[in-house]
Amino acid sequence: MPRSVLLLWLCWLLPLFPSRAQTAPAVSVPPSLRDSTTRPPLWQGPVARALLVPTLLLTAGALTTHRVEALESDEELREEIREHMGRPTTTLDNQLRYLPGAVTLGLGLAGVPGRHKPVDQLLLAALAFTLNDAVTSNLKKLTQVQRPDGSDFHSFPSQHTSLAFASATFLHKEYGGRSVWYSVGGYSVAAATGGIRMAKDVHWFSDVLAGAGVGILSTQAAYWLYPLVTKPLRKVLGNRALVVPSYQQGAIGATAVMAW
Repeated sequence: MPRSVLLLWLCWLLPLFPSRAQTAPAVSVPPSLRDSTTRPPLWQGPVARALLVPTLLLTAGALTTHRVEALESDEELREEIREHMGRPTTTLDNQLRYLPGAVTLGLGLAGVPGRHKPVDQLLLAALAFTLNDAVTSNLKKLTQVQRPDGSDFHSFPSQHTSLAFASATFLHKEYGGRSVWYSVGGYSVAAATGGIRMAKDVHWFSDVLAGAGVGILSTQAAYWLYPLVTKPLRKVLGNRALVVPSYQQGAIGATAVMAW
């Protein structure tokens, strides 16, 4: 099995381990036995666990790029992929990046209970994808990495992969607690998206690793920010309307949901 395939498997498996640990049932401790000395260290807390995987992916992406070459170089991986996979002309990657998010919203509308109600799911998706687009597009402008096929200098990180992993993390956070297969399916689709982008010779492996990290982190950040954004708005608007900021193609806007 080529090393590139093994690395893709690692990219697929990494998000599942810390996130599953976060959903483990907590052990009940009597109030009389609770003490500040029993609190876990900061690096073992939920925030640190949530940041672990995207940090590893972003670091690996930076070290794998042909500008650094601390790990196996992008050029070597590119040649290996072309040798074993050729260069497909499929456009499946354009649809796959949206699939986990569409499944999440579809399950909510179908009445399958998730972590949030359908309206909140919609707003969380808008916030996550807004953060994702803002970070990814600005990193592309900042880094100016040329694509493997030489078409432009907007290669790092992969926006398709970033959106796919943001979408997969959205599915995982809403329905991963119901069944691990939601998480497995979502991250499999995301990893496949990154693999197709490399096979089409429009992205380096470092682009895909960094894109995965940005995608996971974007959705995680959205779940942290969502209560801070919506709480003051709920006080003013009640449950009739909610507005969250949006960022698309360099333009700042807002997404509103109204209830009558």
